[in-house]
Amino acid sequence: MGEGVVLRPGRSSKKPVIRPVKKATPTRPPSESLDSWFKKLLVRTMKTRPGFAEAWVGESSREGFERIAKYNISTASVNIYAIPGSTEVLYQLGPREYAMPEAETRLVYQAKQELARRVPDDLLSSNPQTMKERGRKVAREILSELMRSMSVDAVRLDRLGGLDFLTEVLLRHSIGYGVLEYLLEDAHIQDIYIDAPADENPVHVIIGDVGDERANGKCLTNIILSEREVKSLVSRLRYESGRPFSESMPVLETDIHEYDTRVTVIGRPLSPEGIAIALRRHSVEPWTLPKLIGRGSISPLAAGLLSFLIDGRSTILVAGSRGAGKSSLLGAMMLEFPLNQRILTIEDTLELPTAKMQELGYKVQSLFVQSAIGGTGDRTADDALRVSLRLGESAIVLGEVRGREARTLYEAMRSGSAGSAVLGTIHGNSARSVFERIVYDLDIHAEAFSATDIVVVCGLVRPGGRQRQVRRVTNISELVKDAEPGTFRDLLVYDETSDTLVETEDFQTSSRLERISQDWGISLDEAISNIRARARMREMMVELATQQNPKLLSPSAVVKMNNKYWSLVDEFGTGESARLLEEWSSWAQRGATYV
Repeated sequence: MGEGVVLRPGRSSKKPVIRPVKKATPTRPPSESLDSWFKKLLVRTMKTRPGFAEAWVGESSREGFERIAKYNISTASVNIYAIPGSTEVLYQLGPREYAMPEAETRLVYQAKQELARRVPDDLLSSNPQTMKERGRKVAREILSELMRSMSVDAVRLDRLGGLDFLTEVLLRHSIGYGVLEYLLEDAHIQDIYIDAPADENPVHVIIGDVGDERANGKCLTNIILSEREVKSLVSRLRYESGRPFSESMPVLETDIHEYDTRVTVIGRPLSPEGIAIALRRHSVEPWTLPKLIGRGSISPLAAGLLSFLIDGRSTILVAGSRGAGKSSLLGAMMLEFPLNQRILTIEDTLELPTAKMQELGYKVQSLFVQSAIGGTGDRTADDALRVSLRLGESAIVLGEVRGREARTLYEAMRSGSAGSAVLGTIHGNSARSVFERIVYDLDIHAEAFSATDIVVVCGLVRPGGRQRQVRRVTNISELVKDAEPGTFRDLLVYDETSDTLVETEDFQTSSRLERISQDWGISLDEAISNIRARARMREMMVELATQQNPKLLSPSAVVKMNNKYWSLVDEFGTGESARLLEEWSSWAQRGATYV
C-alpha cells in the first residue's frame, strides 16, 4: 500500500504521522483452521489508512491465492480471490487514494480540516445530491488554495487524476460515506455486513452476477471501519431519517436513497459488543422470470406456471427467510401482468420496481407506509390497504404481510374487493408454516385463509452439499379448498440431484388450474399445455439471450415479449397453445437482435 498513516483501530490523532508501513505475514499455527487464521491475519495487517480516512483497507498476503474476478469501481480496483483449502473468498478493494504519495495525502488531510470549518450550517440539511454539488464547489476552492501553498508535484498529481480526483476523494471522506461508498457503488454487491465490534471485524459482503460462480456468495473483505466512522454513519442515518436510535430503541431501519439501499442498525443492549449494521442494496434493474431462469433460481416450468396463475387472478404468497430472494421474485412476477392491468403496491422499504414499471408503460400506484420499526407521519400498511380498496379495480401487491393489514387483506380477498390478482411476501420456510403464521401469529381465522390460492417458497440451498449457498424457488403449492384448513398439495418441488423444480402427480390434477381453465372456457389439459408453452417461451428467451442478445433478459424486453404473446392470444385464443408457441417463436427469433 506504500506509505500511509499508522493508527490503531478505535484511536485517532489530530496530526497524521506518516511513515512507511512494515508488512509481515505470520505463519498459521497447525492447530488453527485456515478460515480462522485468515480472518485474524486480515485484522492484524489492516492497521494502515491515510489521515483523512476512517477505514483501514489492507493488503494481505496473496501467496497461493487464485484470482477469480477483477474489475474497477470508479477510482478503486477490485480483486476477488479464492483461498485454497478454505471456504473463504476474499474481496480485496484497492482505492487509489490509499496509495497516494505523502504530499497529496497531507493536502487532502488539511483540506478536510478546512472544509469542516467552512461548511455552511444548512449544508447537512440538504438532500444528498444538493449537498455534494454545493460541497464540491467549496472543496475545489480549498484544494486549489492549498496546492498553491504546498509542495505538490503537478505532473504526479496529473497522473493521479488531477484536481478533479482530489476533489472527489475529499468529498468521499468528508460529506460522503468514505470507503463504504465504493461498496455501495459496486453493482455486484447485494448485501454489506458490519459486525460488532466494527473495528475488530472485517466488513463482509454478498456478491452476485460475477462471471466465476465461486465469486458469488459471501466474501470477506480487506476493509475494517473505525468505531468513529460507524458512529458518524449512524448519526447521519438518524438525522436524515428522523428516527430514534438509543439504548431504549436499539434498532434503526431506514434507506440510503442515493444508493437504493436499505439499512438496518442495531446497538446496545441488543448488540452487546456495540453497533452492527446490515445494508441491503436493491437491484439496479428489476429481476425478470427469464433472468431468474438464467441464474438457475427458477425452472422454466415454474416460470410458466406463475405467469399462468397471475393471468388467472390468483392470490399468491411468496414465502422464505431473509435473503432468500422473495422480493426479487415478487418484482419479476409483477412484470407478468399485462400493461392494461392497474397495479397498487403497498410497502415500507420501496424495494418493488414501481418506478421502472411506470417507465415501461404500466399503470402502477405506489403507497409508502410506516415501517414496522417505527417512523413519524406515515400511514400504516393497514390504512394504505383500506385506501387501495377504494381506488378501483386493481391488482394488489403487498411488500410484506406481517401485521394488522393481513386481516384487511383477507377480508378483501374473500369479498372479492381486490378485483384481480393479489401478490405478497411473508416470512416462512414452507406452505404450512405460512398458514400457521397467518392463523396463529396474525390472528386470521383458518377459514379466512382459504382465500389464499398458492404459496411459493424461496430458499437458500446447497446443491451437492457445497458450502456456498444459492437462491432457489424450492416449492410451489396450492391450498386444498375442500379439506381441513391448512392442507396443501405440492405442484412443483425442488430436486437436489438435478438442482431444479420438478412437477408432481398433483400438477396434472390441480384444482386451481382447473378453476382458471373453467373461467376461461378451456379444458384442464389445454391449460397445462398453455403453461408448458409459456415455459418454453421463457426458456427460449434465455437461449436467445445467451446466443444473440443479453438484453433479452431485461424488463423492457420481457414486456415486449409478453405483449406479443397477449396479442397472439387475442387472435388465436389461450387454448391454441401449439399455434401460439409457433407464431411467438418465429417472431422472437426474427426480432431478437433488435430488442
